[in-house]
Amino acid sequence: MTSIPNPKCLLCGSEKSKCYKTIESFGHPVSYYLCQNCGFVYQNEAETIAKDEAFYEENYRTLYQDSEEPTAKDLRQQTLRALDQAKFLRANHFAPKNVLDIGASTGLLLETFREEFGAEVTGVEPGNAYRATAEKRDIQMFSSLESLRETNREGFDLVTMMHVLEHLPDPLATLREIRQELLTSNGALLIEVPNFYAHDSYELAHLSCFTPHSLKEILRLAGYEVKAFRKHGHPRSKTLDLYIGALARPIITENEPTPARHECCVPLKRNLSMLWRKVITRLRPKDSWLGA
Repeated sequence: MTSIPNPKCLLCGSEKSKCYKTIESFGHPVSYYLCQNCGFVYQNEAETIAKDEAFYEENYRTLYQDSEEPTAKDLRQQTLRALDQAKFLRANHFAPKNVLDIGASTGLLLETFREEFGAEVTGVEPGNAYRATAEKRDIQMFSSLESLRETNREGFDLVTMMHVLEHLPDPLATLREIRQELLTSNGALLIEVPNFYAHDSYELAHLSCFTPHSLKEILRLAGYEVKAFRKHGHPRSKTLDLYIGALARPIITENEPTPARHECCVPLKRNLSMLWRKVITRLRPKDSWLGA
């Protein structure tokens, strides 16, 4: 793969970056860059095959799971995650009535929210087989945000994105689009991504590597106020904070947000956190990697 100089940072837009990590993922070389302006770690969109919608329509699940259809393990983890997300919403006194899940997979999160909160549910899922599975659950599904917008639907009081933001070629623009076009003024965004300070993170389809700092920053830059933030490992680990998530609301203001704030020592934090992961895994192997 030929390196294209000065890729734009997916968080702050700066072209001041350096190649930080090169790996092989599913037989493809993958390069990550470290932004010298804000400290964000990301892939160069121009270099990756994972930016194309066609990749997710057919190839993504087959590549990752050796199956285009949902696997038993995948369904089990989706169910456990869905119940955990419902618990998180209840703990923050939020009971949605009209939910859109972007990257809805088999629809298990939406089905759980329909059962737990009595919510009307809608999903967006590019994967053909997974979308068909969700439709069998009597969930209205769309293949893309573009096809959803064509229906002129009214706003949702909750939009969810579970392990989707790290896959997007322009995550900041997508978050702004959700705020401006899909959420009601008093709605909320529920989001979760891998934690760069605990999760492996480096994968062909992961265009961004989020830390707690950078997830909060991209939400701020997109016009949100974080109401609740958490780090956890459910359902895969009791000891490792593999995931970071937030419940955020749109900010009503005419002022532009200040530029992205720099996060220092990202490589050092990554190295120390992965060292800790090795230590705690050896000390508590059964708690560190659960069988879910």
